Amino acid sequence: MASSPPRRFARRAPSKVNPDRFVDIRVTDMTAGDALWWDRKFGPHHARDRKRADRFWAWSVLLPMCHLVQLAKRRFCRPLVIWTRADNRRFVRAGMSILIDDYPHLDITDPSQSNFLWFISAGDSAVLTKELEVSDPPSLGRVLLDCAVVLSENSGFGGRIGLHAARQGGQRLLDFYVKCGLANLSQGTDLPPLVTRKNDGRFFYAGVSAAARLAALLDPDR
Repeated sequence: MASSPPRRFARRAPSKVNPDRFVDIRVTDMTAGDALWWDRKFGPHHARDRKRADRFWAWSVLLPMCHLVQLAKRRFCRPLVIWTRADNRRFVRAGMSILIDDYPHLDITDPSQSNFLWFISAGDSAVLTKELEVSDPPSLGRVLLDCAVVLSENSGFGGRIGLHAARQGGQRLLDFYVKCGLANLSQGTDLPPLVTRKNDGRFFYAGVSAAARLAALLDPDR
């Protein structure tokens, strides 16, 4: 059953400079223009950072590709942009994500549907600060997960979400998802029949209870 009234996206996020301080954010649907802007502004900087899982992602290619791939499977994508307020009080893009709606929940002991986080990215802090005049860049890791939980809950999936941690993110990315409270499916654990990718131990999910805990953390900031 969908959340009633619908849960809103977060409108504040902790500052990377000072976690005790919060900065304004907004969430909107992604357009082709957003994807192209991201590639031009962040793409060259991200490509030089060997630690980034999204190092070579071209969002202007991912956006139409994801829609076409999922339409062929009779599913829909929900691409989102997270904006933050710059020093001139205008909002600039700071995070991107593409989610798959109505995806099989990864925990086969809880047969249901979920939202799957296909691609997520937070903009490089140095670019935000030096080029976009955001002296207080937001910490968006938990916010990106929360957006998926909110959409899942409002779609009637109980907040259930799933994702696959890109191998380029290494152990650091696995540790982050565990810290956020997501459950890890150990390598070789069975996946739902409609998930054809081999389980390499980098799948994570949140069931109803875990999703509720994740959402509650950001409820004061909605």
